[in-house]
Amino acid sequence: MRCSSVLPALILIWATPSLASEAEIKKGEDNWDGTVEFSASSATGNTENSVLGARFEAKRVLGRYSHDLKAAGDFTRTTKEVDGAKVTEETQNKWFGQYRLEVQTGDRTFAYGRARYERDVFSGYDGRAFVGGGMGHEIAIGDQFNWDVIAGPGIRHTVFIEPDSPDPEFKSEETEIAVFLGSEMDWHIRENVELEHDADATWTENNSTLESRLSLKTKITKTLSTRLAYQIKHETDPAEDREATDTQLKASVVLGF
Repeated sequence: MRCSSVLPALILIWATPSLASEAEIKKGEDNWDGTVEFSASSATGNTENSVLGARFEAKRVLGRYSHDLKAAGDFTRTTKEVDGAKVTEETQNKWFGQYRLEVQTGDRTFAYGRARYERDVFSGYDGRAFVGGGMGHEIAIGDQFNWDVIAGPGIRHTVFIEPDSPDPEFKSEETEIAVFLGSEMDWHIRENVELEHDADATWTENNSTLESRLSLKTKITKTLSTRLAYQIKHETDPAEDREATDTQLKASVVLGF
């Protein structure tokens, strides 16, 4: 199983019509809801720095079925002067795409299937794919506060970037049985102000990944908002010559649809 083989599968799953019958679909439930956000910055002087970031989230509910899409990317280029010459290098290059299908099985319980592909050159892997499924529970449902948790098994496949120094024990690819835990919380603190927290944990025998994203969204108009987000990612056994923990603080503009 190679990471590149997951992309056609994601497209096929997304394009497959929902099994929900027309009788199950309520009026107003067949539209996409979501956000697109952008962030950018540029610095000049002793160091020239260009940062670009984007994130896309969309959800569609069809009766008992829910389709959830997420994608994001961050890219940074830095130019500095070395021995009188300007040298440009890439210092950040990461992105991911994810699809999740949920099927409501009870008042607050649901089954789900999840597929994700990501790439983070500076974390040491050229590609990482995860496919799995399990059960979820809606702990809290309301106008002001919502909290869902999910858990289930899966398979994770990683393609590593070869280290600069030769390593006879280096493995270019690795496939492992994994266990995934996830939490999504939304809290409407007051009118036009929303606190969101997403947390994921993917356990494997050799390396586990923990991710947390806390954001504060402030609505300016019906479709325009600002977001301040803090993200942390931790690998229990990172690739050689890589740090175990990455953090990112980002301000962005959000467009809703």
